[in-house]
Amino acid sequence: MKISDSTQPAPSPTGPLRNIVILGGGSAGLLTAIGISKHLPDARLQVVRSSKMGVIGVGEGTIATIGRFLHGYLQIDPVDFHQQVHPSIKLGIQFDWGSELPYHYSFSPQFSAANRIHQNFPAPVGFYCQEDARFANLASCLMTQGKVASRGPDGSPVLPPRFAYHLENKRFVNFLESFSDTCGIEKLDALVERVEVDPLGVQALVLDNGQSVTADLFIDCSGFRSELLGKALQEPFVSFKEALFCDRAVVGGWTRSDETYYAFTRAEAMESGWCWQIEHDTIINRGYVYSSDFISDQDAETEFREKNPRVTDTRIIQFNSGVYRRSWVKNVVAIGNSAGFVEPLEATAIGFISSASDQLISLLQSCAEGVTDIHRDLFNRQQETNWNQTRDFLALHYQPNQQNHSPFWQACRHDLQLGDAQEILDFYQVAGPDFRALDGRLRSNIFGAEGYLSILVGQNVPYRRQPVVSENVTRRWNDVRKRLSSMADEGVDMADYLEQVRSGKLPFMRAPQASP
Repeated sequence: MKISDSTQPAPSPTGPLRNIVILGGGSAGLLTAIGISKHLPDARLQVVRSSKMGVIGVGEGTIATIGRFLHGYLQIDPVDFHQQVHPSIKLGIQFDWGSELPYHYSFSPQFSAANRIHQNFPAPVGFYCQEDARFANLASCLMTQGKVASRGPDGSPVLPPRFAYHLENKRFVNFLESFSDTCGIEKLDALVERVEVDPLGVQALVLDNGQSVTADLFIDCSGFRSELLGKALQEPFVSFKEALFCDRAVVGGWTRSDETYYAFTRAEAMESGWCWQIEHDTIINRGYVYSSDFISDQDAETEFREKNPRVTDTRIIQFNSGVYRRSWVKNVVAIGNSAGFVEPLEATAIGFISSASDQLISLLQSCAEGVTDIHRDLFNRQQETNWNQTRDFLALHYQPNQQNHSPFWQACRHDLQLGDAQEILDFYQVAGPDFRALDGRLRSNIFGAEGYLSILVGQNVPYRRQPVVSENVTRRWNDVRKRLSSMADEGVDMADYLEQVRSGKLPFMRAPQASP
């Protein structure tokens, strides 16, 4: 693809917004297109994508806002979605990482004040979890017991109120492609040969079929290529290398046999990074995220296969963790990997697409007189905040790890920069898992107190404050854990739960239309 300057007039980024063009037909492009068709029905919308471009096709996790976004905001029927996409349920993440026992970051409250169990104890729950950070809530017990839902009084499944999906990317994109057709979204099946730019931004996309496409606003969903924001407008890229060392992934999987069908993403520490495991109906997807500064591709594949002998074909994916300085420049907005990327340690990719497209649509709804600098500035500040908070939160997963002593993990402990998360770690090392003093600060953080406490309590990070825990309180805490564990043990497994959802027997996610 070529980029050329043009002396012809370009659509003014401050004029009325009538025509929108989205470049890219992956999950970012299609989710954004569906959102615009639902909430900006008067705009003319075109999606430019080529059937010649493949889909990455790895298993993908999501965060707990995905249900509201898909089934509320985009109005996708949940039963149809389950029948066609076959998502599995994700209650959270299990970390085999940095402590002798695995621990859970569940989407339901565990260690923050939102966990109602706190009301029954004199100190926050985290103080009672030094030996074992599991069993702090029902979701964590379900994850431990290999179940997805508890049972109500009548024996029917009761899913925790906060959960996410595991998605097979090809199935997901194919569904979005079909659903977008029902929305009447216009699509052009072509490759971009040249981007014409002028001082006001992108003037036109010249396609390989000879067509020239113009718009008032271009949305760049071209993935890692960042054809419009990165290449055409040459927006500077801000690397996160000082905080996130990994830049490669070797990806593979195998056909499911009699393995337990878990309701969580597994993240397992490796010599030079970590492995994910994502559960689907017929396949188990696995990937080793690593740093090429500490291990070669060949040695990473060897370590990966030694850990996972059933893996079949593999491939290497290269990436740079970081973000373009601004996501909205002139008449171009980047959403998804074209705006930035971080390793999938917390499965934020689709969540970022959802929140960015929702914010963009909200701003465009207020653009009756045209886009102004305040619209772009608000969008860019919010996206920058989200990316920086995610960078710092992911870095915090690495730095406290005391179990692995390879060169990679030694560097994580001594050289990695935590940004704003450093102060949170410092506070925890003094006060322990009591974040009431940080409520105001963490309320505006996308991971909140729960996210930070899950990682710090789970990795058994030491702290100086040691409240006295009486034998009576210890006994009551053990009783709570046993009760929750028993409820989980009698719960519903994944295959049974999904069968009931897909058959329409179980009411599911009939959510009101709401913004994520």
